[in-house]
Amino acid sequence: MSEGPLNFATRSRQVLQQVLAIGQTRLEMLGLAVEQERLALSRELKLATITIVCAWLAGTTLTLWVMVALPQVARVWLLGVLFALFGITAVVSYRALRQAAQRERLFTRLAAQLQLDRISLGDHPGEKP
Repeated sequence: MSEGPLNFATRSRQVLQQVLAIGQTRLEMLGLAVEQERLALSRELKLATITIVCAWLAGTTLTLWVMVALPQVARVWLLGVLFALFGITAVVSYRALRQAAQRERLFTRLAAQLQLDRISLGDHPGEKP
């Protein structure tokens, strides 16, 4: 008879240790996911800033060069072409940046792993407590 409560206490302690280990692992996963997202956003922001500044400087320099180097008649046509080219480049760059920014949602993997943990611990999502 004394073996029953000892078994129950041992089993309860093992389950508690398992739950604590799972919780610690998931907290580490959460921290890693947040850090990865922060680094990805930081890289994207730096890349976008550098791209915008360089494109603006290149466009300004080219426009000034056209204004200084070409005769009056050629300036108007070339400036129109440059305007169209810069506009198209801006739209294409915007679309490329949006496509590059698409990545997995922040806590998708963590949520999936928590669902698996819940199922493995015997608490099925369809059941009510």
